[in-house]
Amino acid sequence: MKRGFYPKLAMTGIARNRKTYIPYILTCTGMIMMFYIVSFLSRSDTVAAMLGGDTMQGILSLGSGVIFIFALIFLFYTNSFLIRRRKKEFGLYNILGMGKRNLAGILVWESVIIAALSYLGGLFCGILFSKLAELVMTRLLHGSVSFGFSVDWSAILRTLGLFAIIHCLILLNALRQIHVSNPVELLRSEAVGEKPPKSNWLLALLGVLILGGAYYLALTIEDPVAALVTFFLAVVMVIVATYLLFIAGSVVLCRLLQKSKRYYYKTNHFVSVSSMVYRMKRNGAGLASICILST
Repeated sequence: MKRGFYPKLAMTGIARNRKTYIPYILTCTGMIMMFYIVSFLSRSDTVAAMLGGDTMQGILSLGSGVIFIFALIFLFYTNSFLIRRRKKEFGLYNILGMGKRNLAGILVWESVIIAALSYLGGLFCGILFSKLAELVMTRLLHGSVSFGFSVDWSAILRTLGLFAIIHCLILLNALRQIHVSNPVELLRSEAVGEKPPKSNWLLALLGVLILGGAYYLALTIEDPVAALVTFFLAVVMVIVATYLLFIAGSVVLCRLLQKSKRYYYKTNHFVSVSSMVYRMKRNGAGLASICILST
């Protein structure tokens, strides 16, 4: 392969699928921007000097962990959707003589390009709006305004390191999807009918238990010292439980409705419930992400 072959194919693939890749890059950019701003505020000397600033910075430090976990789950799901949309294209490359190693090279360069654009855009916007966020925090805590502008390099390195881990995990998952598929499966990926989703009672019950445990922790906090750590644990549990309930619990609920003959075999219910099962399988994680962001 000529030098620059993989980067050129990667750029062509991103440009050809720009309607799906532009929202994905913007999502990555937004996640990086939010993470940097929260990390910046958790280390800001201006916030630390305010009344209650230490407590607020402790909350923000835990908040950055929540953003990281949410970004990992959401971006992982979104990228899996993008790879499924492009399996036919990769299958065509495979038929034309490109091996799995060549496809892996294209995916690696696509990941590098997307990550670079996301880092540049996210850190630029994060640095740009970090002062505005600091001024808002100063207003909320009734502190003195500092007109100096600073860049937290430790927050930048932390952001780059953690999101590099996310992009590496996403890349490994994409390589796995391509590696386990043969050329025929890749070419027919769009034509093959969708398999009926199966009820996963274990994940659904696990989601209910985790959600119940999270609310129990949140409602029974008594020790102010341990409140922050307990609240952080409860938030993480709510995020995990929300994804489990939307992905597995919604399918289980639809299957239970289908087993109820009195309810299911009605004109209005028959079509809506049947289509709802497939829609929840495809869009469960996306709906869970919207639910988490709205709260």
